[in-house]
Amino acid sequence: LEIRTSKAEFFIEPNRKYDFTINMDADMFNQLNPQDYGAFIQITNNQDNPNDINNKINYFSAYFNHVFDYYSFHIVYDHDKAACDTVKMLLNSKFNIRYQPLDFYTSYMFYDASQLDEMYWQKDADSLYNKYLNNDYILYNNPAYMHFFNAFYNDYPFTSKALDLDRLLECINDANDYKALFNEYGKDKFLVNERIRELVIIKSLSMLYLNYPEFDKANILLLLKGIAENTHFAEHKPIADNAINMVSKFSDKQLVNEVKLKEANGKDFSLKKQKGKWVYLHFFRTDCIECIREMMLIKELNEKYKDSITFVGVSLDFDKYKLQTFLNKYPQFDWQFVNFNQQYTWLNRLEVNALPDYLLISPQGEIHQRYLDAPSTGLVEYLTRLMYHAEEKDDNPMFKTKKQ
Repeated sequence: LEIRTSKAEFFIEPNRKYDFTINMDADMFNQLNPQDYGAFIQITNNQDNPNDINNKINYFSAYFNHVFDYYSFHIVYDHDKAACDTVKMLLNSKFNIRYQPLDFYTSYMFYDASQLDEMYWQKDADSLYNKYLNNDYILYNNPAYMHFFNAFYNDYPFTSKALDLDRLLECINDANDYKALFNEYGKDKFLVNERIRELVIIKSLSMLYLNYPEFDKANILLLLKGIAENTHFAEHKPIADNAINMVSKFSDKQLVNEVKLKEANGKDFSLKKQKGKWVYLHFFRTDCIECIREMMLIKELNEKYKDSITFVGVSLDFDKYKLQTFLNKYPQFDWQFVNFNQQYTWLNRLEVNALPDYLLISPQGEIHQRYLDAPSTGLVEYLTRLMYHAEEKDDNPMFKTKKQ
């Protein structure tokens, strides 16, 4: 369930009748981001059933979060294996965590707890694959499984040692040949399973379409449509259809041309008028500490790239007058700032659900990349590579840089 930018989830089990109530705090709901004030949309099951899947998952998640928070510093910063093993021991002492793919709840716990292994097996993909993916089941409808799956195969054309990027360019741009692409992905030992392979190809094609202009967008759409129409795996048709809808949505020029934003002084601000320059959008709120921290880094980037990139801070404060107060408080933030002007439909279509968030618009006025690295992690490298690529069109360093 989604209303404006507030969301709530409720697991529905097949063949069961439900009677539930949806509640909200109307006053808090008028804030743009009510989650921060404890004003979640609440879905309450009016039938008291201790075996309800929601009750069990909520109980497990609450306990997991509690013990992980207690040991998180030692796990994340000290890389203390004993602390990680203690969390596993506590979880297993209270819950029967094991691989049981036909049981939704048990599988949810098994894959939700996989994040502990992810922390210690980051460089041991074989162990992660063999424990969590090398089996006969893909749990399409289990969010914990799919979260692990997406993390493992994230950015896969660039992280896989078995895939040749020049060969992928040939398969997509020159031949537009799905069979050749399928066989190329089959060279990776973690893609021997043909179901997994096709799912990763769908995921990869979407990522390449949105983020890397070297790959022919028209051909990628044809490949995705071909998968949707001809796949041997029924579960993949709606996934391919969703991928097509997603890339089409983020390719819609209306997302750039028709949005009506407001400067702090009340003047209209048009993204369409920025055409001809790269435009970097930084979504924030004036009370978001992490957002302000990032602006310190954006200030340096603005000074370095201001001749090539227009940096725009987009305030998501419900009270648009907070922006002027914020700019008076931080005069060192001297790039362009605007208020989102209650463009809720625009935010939802862009899927801006958490802050800070980022978006890059190309000089052609199209969304070049929807999901960017944070300024503190990989944005500097990305922009440097992007500007270099724009100046040296005959020599494409992107793939070499990524492979390194």
